[in-house]
Amino acid sequence: MSPLTPLTAAACAIVTVMVLHNPWVSGAFLLVAVVLSFAGRRQRRALTTGLVLTVPAFLSYALIYVPFGDVEVARVLIPVTSDGAWIAWDLGLRFAAMTCSGLVIGSFVDADALMRRLQLSVPAPLVYMVGTVVRLLPMAQQRWRTIRQVQASRGVEVDTWRSRGATVLPLVVGLIDDASQRARPLQRTGIGEPGPRTLLMPVADSTTQQVCRWLMVVAVVAVIVVGAIM
Repeated sequence: MSPLTPLTAAACAIVTVMVLHNPWVSGAFLLVAVVLSFAGRRQRRALTTGLVLTVPAFLSYALIYVPFGDVEVARVLIPVTSDGAWIAWDLGLRFAAMTCSGLVIGSFVDADALMRRLQLSVPAPLVYMVGTVVRLLPMAQQRWRTIRQVQASRGVEVDTWRSRGATVLPLVVGLIDDASQRARPLQRTGIGEPGPRTLLMPVADSTTQQVCRWLMVVAVVAVIVVGAIM
C-alpha cells in the first residue's frame, strides 16, 4: 500500500468529523478506529494515545460548559446543567473521534516508504528533517534499551528511578553523536544540492490507489460544501 493512501484517509477522516460535527458521525468514526485498532500493535498504541489525549479535552469541555448552561439539574460544588453537559459531551466526542481516527488510520503509514515517496516531490533537506523527527522516538527508545542492557550486564540495578535518571545523560549524548555521525555521509550524498532525485527502491503506487485518494478528497470537498450550506 502506498503511504499516501492511509495518510489521505486519515486527513479526510479528521476533516469529515470536524465539518459535520454530528454525534452519530463522531461515534461512527470512533467505532471505526476501535475496529481498526485490532489490526496490530501499532494501531492499538495509536488508539490508546488518542484516548489518553481525549481525557484532558473532556475535562476542559466539562469545566467550560457544564456549570454555565440554562437548565440546572444538580449542584455538586458547582452547578450541573443538562444542556451544558450535552455540549461538553458533543465536543468531547468529536475531539475523540478526530484524534483516534486520525491516529489509528495514520498508524498504517510506513514512515520509510513515505520518506522515499516524498523525495520525488519535496526538497531533500526538508524530507531529511521530517524523517529525522519521525525517527527520533524509535531511535531514542532503541538507544535507551541498549543503555539499560549495558547497565544490567554490569550489575547495575535498572528498575530504580535513580538508575533511570542516570540514563538520561548518556541517552542525550548518544543521540547527539548519532546526528554528528550522519552529517558527513549526508554531505557526500549531496543532500543539499538542487536537482531531481531518483530512488533505488521506488514506492509502489497503483492507479487504483490514486483513484481512491482522489475519490476521498472529492467526498471531503462535498462534505464541506454540504456542511457550509446546511
